[in-house]
Amino acid sequence: MPRKRLTLEALVERRTFDPGNFRHRRALDESGPLEDPELEEHRQIVLALRRVGGARVRAAEALREFAQVIADR
Repeated sequence: MPRKRLTLEALVERRTFDPGNFRHRRALDESGPLEDPELEEHRQIVLALRRVGGARVRAAEALREFAQVIADR
């Protein structure tokens, strides 16, 4: 039986976003805009950097920062 698909909103609500988890990154990529303006700004930065081929290091840093912002809420 396939696993239930995660949503970014659920991960944010539980403060459990893990940047090393593929399912969590997929939820980030597939999510719509978040209601919280600060989180949405961080989400947009991460998505933009993940689309740029040569920005892997910066994208990873932004992803960790996004996870930290969620954890600190």
